[in-house]
Amino acid sequence: MADHVDLVLGQWGAQRPDLDVTPMAVIGRLSRVSRLVGNELGKTFAAHGLDSASFDVLATLRRSGPEHRLTPAELMRAAMVTSGAITQRLDRLQARGLVTRTPSESDGRVVHVSLTEEGLALVDRTLPDHLATENRVLAGLSGADLGALAGLLRDLLESLGDTVPEELVPGRGEPAGRGFPGGGAGIPDGTPAEGSENEFCESPAEDYRAPSVGAEYAGHGRAGGPAGGRPKVVDEEMLARARELRAQGVPVAEIATRLTIRTGKNAGRPPSVASLYRALAE
Repeated sequence: MADHVDLVLGQWGAQRPDLDVTPMAVIGRLSRVSRLVGNELGKTFAAHGLDSASFDVLATLRRSGPEHRLTPAELMRAAMVTSGAITQRLDRLQARGLVTRTPSESDGRVVHVSLTEEGLALVDRTLPDHLATENRVLAGLSGADLGALAGLLRDLLESLGDTVPEELVPGRGEPAGRGFPGGGAGIPDGTPAEGSENEFCESPAEDYRAPSVGAEYAGHGRAGGPAGGRPKVVDEEMLARARELRAQGVPVAEIATRLTIRTGKNAGRPPSVASLYRALAE
């Protein structure tokens, strides 16, 4: 059995045998999975009179504590879109009576966006079907496979700087749906950090400024952006060894297999290739 990406890799292997197209095996499949899964989720949202963008806003408000309230700026950072895009979403949702926008009592320059009773009821009706769809599209993988995949994807996101401090994650370390890490989309108690991740994290619009999100949720300084700076898993000794091997012409992917993380939850494992590339690019 082969998939479309196997075909693409075979074609590149025949046309450009001088290139290592191994990354396409991962990136190509991530792209295709995202599109296929997005289509299935979209059908579920449409059955409830929503689209993915509208559900993003409603779901982000729903899990933002008992008041279900955020500012437009917080929603904008969560959705990684421009202020114009979030304004359009809020206009549509307010016109349907699903959200309200009210001035802050303490600062008239600030507006709060809140779920209405109708909006709360709608997102609560949609969420079980949304989770059922997610379970259906993942049904081809075992619980062990899902756990391994979730862990690998988390490692990839961490290597790209997409992290939050663990103390901000409610219930960290507790089981999460189907017995694999990150498997559930349950609604945590408590208020998330300002600018917390939305349900889908859309691609940034062209005029979106990524460094501001880096300061909000990636755990880096504003100047560094979401992918700036050396990953914390790569210490000075590892970096020196990596540079030595790199100077000898050893590929980065092979260098990663020769190194071992010494501290933290990934201790004893090799660093990811992406994190090593970032460290070497300092």
